[in-house]
Amino acid sequence: MGSIELTPTDRQLLLYDIFKGSRQVELADITSRLPIGRKMIQRDMKTLRDAGLLEVSYSAKEKAYIVKRVEPRALPESAAGHKGRKYLHLSKLNRIARLMNELYTDRSSNYWDDGDAYYSCKDCYYELFPNANERMRQRDFAQLNRIGYFVHYDNFFRRYKMWENTNLREDFGVYLENGKLMRNMDWRYNCF
Repeated sequence: MGSIELTPTDRQLLLYDIFKGSRQVELADITSRLPIGRKMIQRDMKTLRDAGLLEVSYSAKEKAYIVKRVEPRALPESAAGHKGRKYLHLSKLNRIARLMNELYTDRSSNYWDDGDAYYSCKDCYYELFPNANERMRQRDFAQLNRIGYFVHYDNFFRRYKMWENTNLREDFGVYLENGKLMRNMDWRYNCF
């Protein structure tokens, strides 16, 4: 399929994905999936905390980050103090993380039996974010695809298809190339 260059949003959501599936995470677990340095990890963890996504603490005894909470919450009051682009970035992280945890579609429905009356991930999206517009939903679904949460519309079946497997991924397909973080978009690195 090819590769894409990771944006800071992609990197932060992949870091969130690591913590989402664990109770404690060693630095080596993070760097084996995301080849980034400790300071970058700490900055990204602070951003995730500011977005209301993560509460972790480092345990010297365990030599690992102990996860206290990974369920997305509404943006904390401290995020409201950020202005402009920073606030938009934090709200996007919060929204995508909620989708990673809560997006749902009716997999048992098919067009020939149910017609267009079925519960899709698009319907779920608008229930989660009633003030969102169609362009925002398209961008959010594209963002999910960039980090391996596969969502697409199947024209033949006339249904949205999305990932089913929420197990911990051991490999994101992320690597360094000429100082840039890249992600292999091959299917084996995606959630299915």
